[in-house]
Amino acid sequence: MSEFGFINDLRPLADRDHALDFQDDAATMPPADVICTDTLVEAVHFFGSEPARDLAHKMLAVNVSDVVAMNARPTHALLNLSLPRRCDATWRADFVAGLTEACTHFDLRLLGGDTTSAPESLVLTATVMGALDGRTLWRRRDARVGDRICVGGAIGAGALGLRDMHSGDSDTALAQHFRRPMPRVDLLGAAGVGGCADVSDGLIADLAHICRASAVTGMLDLSRVPYADPRADWAAQVTGGDDYQLVFTLAPSAPVPRGCTVIGEVALQQPEQPVILDGPAAVIRAAHEKLGYTHF
Repeated sequence: MSEFGFINDLRPLADRDHALDFQDDAATMPPADVICTDTLVEAVHFFGSEPARDLAHKMLAVNVSDVVAMNARPTHALLNLSLPRRCDATWRADFVAGLTEACTHFDLRLLGGDTTSAPESLVLTATVMGALDGRTLWRRRDARVGDRICVGGAIGAGALGLRDMHSGDSDTALAQHFRRPMPRVDLLGAAGVGGCADVSDGLIADLAHICRASAVTGMLDLSRVPYADPRADWAAQVTGGDDYQLVFTLAPSAPVPRGCTVIGEVALQQPEQPVILDGPAAVIRAAHEKLGYTHF
């Protein structure tokens, strides 16, 4: 399959009104309120042994999660794919199948992008656009003292799934979460949300982003966190990335959205302490040592 044959296989996923059937050098811009981009690099974000279908899903899912964290509905995507020679016709067909499934699930249409060869590592980038549809934009800076701190869904599945992948056990439910995360699109429009972020770098790290932006301190009760496995290492689960749940603050009078859990509250800012942990001392020490994922 040639490069242009591969592009032709993507054509059914195109937004024909704006992608121009992939026949021109650019697409026209659809209406969009939010835009983000994320890159997945082999040996950094994934192993390389995963099925191409899973990689296509994850490439879109991590971007959809960022858009949803702004209260926007994902609408369109641009793809930039750098493929080594081992990504043969069979691999590319599997990738297109996974992309088709993900586009259908997230109701996305493609605008185009770029495909190149790569000497060794596989690199996948998506740029996703989203529409607010009249909803209020969620910002990290909008947490207020007295808000409750909530998470949507279990925390730690990403870290524990990565553990399973490292051990060669890629078919567990946790490993499946690591390979095919499901962003919380169902939380769009939730009432009373203040500051919000998706949990990609770790619960503590992403809550700290909200608190720094809002000039507040988050009081996080480790015993109230809905762990993916309550018997496993709590510190690893609250500092590990790849959960793709939402962490957000919620006004005192607002109902807690279905499937979400209150895990703390927002307090007056304390110097150099964006998040203060309450829980077992050993877990707190271990969590402070890990903090969360950073690339540099």
